[in-house]
Amino acid sequence: MNEMENPYIDWDVKFDEALKMEVPEAKFSKFSFSGIGGSGIIGDIARIFFPEIGNSLEGNETLLAVSYSGNTSETIEDVKRAIQKGSDVIIITSGGILGKFAKEKGIKQVTVKAGSQTRYSFPYLITPLLKIVSEKTGDKLNLERLALGVKEKKDEIVKEGTSLANLVMGKIPVFYSSRFLGIAKRYKQEVNENAKYPAFYGEIPEVNHNEVESYVHGYNLHPVVIYSSEIDSITAEVLHATLVKGFYDDDLMNVSSLMMIGGIMSIAMAESLHEIPDKLYNIPRARELTSNLFKPSSIL
Repeated sequence: MNEMENPYIDWDVKFDEALKMEVPEAKFSKFSFSGIGGSGIIGDIARIFFPEIGNSLEGNETLLAVSYSGNTSETIEDVKRAIQKGSDVIIITSGGILGKFAKEKGIKQVTVKAGSQTRYSFPYLITPLLKIVSEKTGDKLNLERLALGVKEKKDEIVKEGTSLANLVMGKIPVFYSSRFLGIAKRYKQEVNENAKYPAFYGEIPEVNHNEVESYVHGYNLHPVVIYSSEIDSITAEVLHATLVKGFYDDDLMNVSSLMMIGGIMSIAMAESLHEIPDKLYNIPRARELTSNLFKPSSIL
């Protein structure tokens, strides 16, 4: 796949576009999050900067509901419960059922560019969410650094992602991290969805007390540790893992560049396996069955 076809290569442009998007003001400074899959990763990454963002709906809070398609059944259910509890709701979506519902009921929303896969649209989803939280809490993040993290090291990012793909091909990659656990989880998902290839992830330091023993006999695993603190280095040393480190001393720049490395890696793996990255086989069927279970159209 050349640069024109690579869905991650223009993330610097997407971050710049996302930064210009207007966002609504949150009513409450207490936040909870709803999202699943590629949209769910947005909450995991946001907690790197705002660990107080919760998962439960308790009322008197602002629910940040992220669904790129707008049709995610689980997120629709959370929005319904939040409204019933009297919570403030902000929806980030490209449209779908949630977009229609927000428009008809006057619920605050951020409408992002449609027509892509959720995993390719990370810049459009994470930027407005971080802007909403930072503006309400007063902890103003310099979100321009998200684009800078990709711009300043793009060649190195492509090289690192391609190299990582070559290292894990033929084995089952297992991605680990502590503070950057959301990035490890996203690497796993990228490999699953783009390359149609098995991959797993684990949380440091928890894995140091159990999972590291599963490597005694080798098997066919390739551990990859995404560095965020010294505890990650311990796991990497014990497992003789491939260590992936950010290029910068800035968390925002490291998050954008590390996330892009995972995308590049998965595209390179898809090319090796002659897979079409954005073609999905089993996920649509799972979504259909889930939709039938929740009957999300009842929100309207």
